[in-house]
Amino acid sequence: MKKSMKRMILICAALVLFCAGTIANASVTYKSGSKTKLYSGAYYKVYYEGKLVTNDANPALLINDNIMIPYKHCLKLQGPFVKASFKKLDKKLTMRLGTNKIRMYLNKKYAYVNGKKKKINTAPRYAWVNGARMIMVPGKAICKALNINYSYVKPEKTVYLTKKETAVVSSVPSSTTLTAKNLQGLTTDQFIKLLGPIAQADYKKTGILASVTLAQAINESGWGKTTLCQQGNNLFGMKISLSGNTWTGSTWDQTSCVSIQTREEYRGKKVTVTAKFRKYPNLACSIADHSAYLVGAMNGSSRRYAGITATTSYSKQLSILQKGGYCTWSSYVSELTNLIKKYNLTQYDVK
Repeated sequence: MKKSMKRMILICAALVLFCAGTIANASVTYKSGSKTKLYSGAYYKVYYEGKLVTNDANPALLINDNIMIPYKHCLKLQGPFVKASFKKLDKKLTMRLGTNKIRMYLNKKYAYVNGKKKKINTAPRYAWVNGARMIMVPGKAICKALNINYSYVKPEKTVYLTKKETAVVSSVPSSTTLTAKNLQGLTTDQFIKLLGPIAQADYKKTGILASVTLAQAINESGWGKTTLCQQGNNLFGMKISLSGNTWTGSTWDQTSCVSIQTREEYRGKKVTVTAKFRKYPNLACSIADHSAYLVGAMNGSSRRYAGITATTSYSKQLSILQKGGYCTWSSYVSELTNLIKKYNLTQYDVK
């Protein structure tokens, strides 16, 4: 009996230690009034201008149906680099971005935005992630006060933050004079508004959805910042040789090109290769050539992307792109889908 009792005690002790270690490794608590509660929800991600600004040590949390963000790591040290100060004595947190200012207090459901008192749904509070204390702030309320675009994609448990437009493109070049140089210094909103109408006009002509065109342009040109785009007005990584160049309607002059090193994936391995890419006189030509390729490219005696213009579903068009081998990158379609959802690119899918 004694031996069996000792064995039972040892087993229980081991289980307690194991469980304690498991809990400690994922321990998150937060302040709720005068009580400290255990957080049992999922971690949420926050992106600022496409850059992930949260991690396992500094996650966003869902508290009272509000996404709470660790302000110091995500807003002050990463992201928009707000100017912030916290006074422990009166628990006052002040944040500034440009001409906007918000002052709030721990555990208080109000804030002063540019001097005016406003109600907030969830108060800022302390949270402890694996023993490290941080101040969590309501993301949506903060972004509204500091003039930051806030977009929450619930199925992905992800928040996307982007800059609000601070300037208007004073003179919009015509489609024949719009080049990659015009994309320099634009916000994401300005980029989309500049290229959106061109992609929409192309959709009316070719049947390639504007949302697909825009998502591919964003993904492959890095919002117009890649060397290929800047040197060749090439938004889509169009090489000089595609499907034997047997398709019609190309807007490429058959000679102008740019040599660029690029990362590609073959049989699951990512490699760097040097390739020659098409050079266009403007961005509209790049879009037109890209759509002509998708519509007319041949694979032997059949269309490489057969049926792509027979559907008005971006998901189906992306699936056809994938089956036709448009890109060797395994996550390509999911990346495009995320861009379409995040930036509401389907707004241009109107004929």
